[in-house]
Amino acid sequence: MFPASLSADHFRYGTMSWELTGNDNATHKEILLKMENGWTADHDYFSGNYLVLKDDTKKYFTGSGALLIKNFTWGDSSTSNLVNKALSRDNTSNNIITEIGDNSSGWVSGVKHSYSGNGPYEISWNSQTREATENMGSLQKWINKTLVNLGGAYNGNNSPVSAVPPVVQVQDNITFRYDLIATDVDSDNVTFRWGTYNEFFQSGSGTYAKPTGMTLSQEGNITWDVRDSVLCNGCSQNDVNDANDLWVAVIMVEDRFDNGSVKSYVPVDFFFKTTAASNDPPAITGIPSGTQTVSVGSTKTFTIKSTDNSGVAPTISVLNLPPALDNSSIWSVTSSTSAGETTFTISFTPSSSLGGNTYVINLRSTDNAGMTKDQSFNIKISSVANADPTAPTLLSPADNSTVSIPFSFSWEKSTDPDGDAVSYKIYLCTDVGFVGGSICAGTNVTAGVNINSPPFNENFHDSLFSWPSHLHAATNSQQISTEHSTIPKLVIMLSVLALLIGIISLSVKNITHRRIVLMLFLIIIGTAVSCSTTEEDPIEEAEEETSSESDSDDASESDGGTSGGSNGGTSGGSDSNVVTYSNSNLMTVLTYAASGTTFYWKVIALDTNGGSAESSTWNFKVP
Repeated sequence: MFPASLSADHFRYGTMSWELTGNDNATHKEILLKMENGWTADHDYFSGNYLVLKDDTKKYFTGSGALLIKNFTWGDSSTSNLVNKALSRDNTSNNIITEIGDNSSGWVSGVKHSYSGNGPYEISWNSQTREATENMGSLQKWINKTLVNLGGAYNGNNSPVSAVPPVVQVQDNITFRYDLIATDVDSDNVTFRWGTYNEFFQSGSGTYAKPTGMTLSQEGNITWDVRDSVLCNGCSQNDVNDANDLWVAVIMVEDRFDNGSVKSYVPVDFFFKTTAASNDPPAITGIPSGTQTVSVGSTKTFTIKSTDNSGVAPTISVLNLPPALDNSSIWSVTSSTSAGETTFTISFTPSSSLGGNTYVINLRSTDNAGMTKDQSFNIKISSVANADPTAPTLLSPADNSTVSIPFSFSWEKSTDPDGDAVSYKIYLCTDVGFVGGSICAGTNVTAGVNINSPPFNENFHDSLFSWPSHLHAATNSQQISTEHSTIPKLVIMLSVLALLIGIISLSVKNITHRRIVLMLFLIIIGTAVSCSTTEEDPIEEAEEETSSESDSDDASESDGGTSGGSNGGTSGGSDSNVVTYSNSNLMTVLTYAASGTTFYWKVIALDTNGGSAESSTWNFKVP
């Protein structure tokens, strides 16, 4: 419930997550619930005594009026009134993000609650006046809810964590792609699905109408075709100043058992806003891919860069920095500009009190016309001391080059200060920010192992262009021996030879003639055997072309699991400091790309304790 003055549309975004506190006994189990919400910042509620936000400072009101969230339901018949605090406020885009917490002694993110049983419990908070959208109209009720299961098969489970900006701007008349990010402290499999009407709007009958033309994969990859011919049937959707260009998307994030059944779910509820087709968003690079594990007491640095085609350096900001990280000794940022490029550096040194926490960080780059580019990454904090491997140094194909297909990717191998085994993940994408679904999800390159791993993008042909078969990575492969297939051939041929000799001996009576026939026959057979054992099998020849490190496997096992190979991509190289990766199917994919297509690539080194280090991003064009 809100005060009576809250009659205008104001609610934009909501997500929840929860974690076990460890304060369990025979009679209760305790969780810590966290919740973020997005609102219109110009509503009078956020300038009154309920939440003090003057001069963009982050404050909370300690009086009785601080109870922004009332009648919050825990799923066990108990309710609470909760205090809210602002994480960020952007008056230009009219956005504000808040979180719940405890202000009894300073500010602590999240609210604790104890349960007497195992559940399931459905935590929820609902009210009305969701902001008007194209796909769901105005004055809709809204619900935030999460599923809690405790004990038994769910013992020790924590929910996944996700976060998105309240409003994501989408350039008109393009095919837009956005990757949702979620992390799970238990390393559970996390999937995404569309929410239902009852899960995000209100109880009773009704249907959720997702944005026209928008698709969502289980991995969280959103694709939205916002061309006028698709989105509004021939009308002009270039309505930058139209208040009705918002589209709401409601999505559930689920963590699952190995058998696929759901453990818990958390909501992701946010808006897309179409903007001018003439204004491209800024380009942003350096957003780390995959879960970033940071050990307590160690420092990890993230370097983000952004440019804009206007030539004016964009502004980079963090939208949802958790208060637990809002300490210069833990989290510090620097920003600088040069030649139209902004460099935004984050230095993160988690304290021991943060061990076991996970966060999703939303980053935004804003150009001088107000157009934004949003991307996120996740952080997992480990209490196990571990040093990251060194970052791979890319070698070929050279940056800004035009390749001749086929070719090999190569980079200088990484070393690990702790002596951990190191493997690699190579990313290839047509988007400089590596956003675009499974096309940009990366492929594991494991030293010393022949693998058939999922392709760079098993749905690549659905996204960009087509090719005849799925891509399979065959990394670090050894030349396949032909001995196992040659022996059966020789046994068969010798058996046939003995049979023919017997027939000749019985049919040719003259001993001299018999010897001549046998000599000619042996010469013919010898020539055939020679040809059959020296001729290359075209399939094996193709497999050899995919192998780039066949003679380095033994060496790789003795240097921490990294692999060496020749810089030219040929088998049997002697440079043990270079990793090469090539795959004939990958070359086929690149061949099918439109002439002049630019591809971006990078490599991440991964150690066995969650440490990682990312190379720079290079690009090349296909002829």
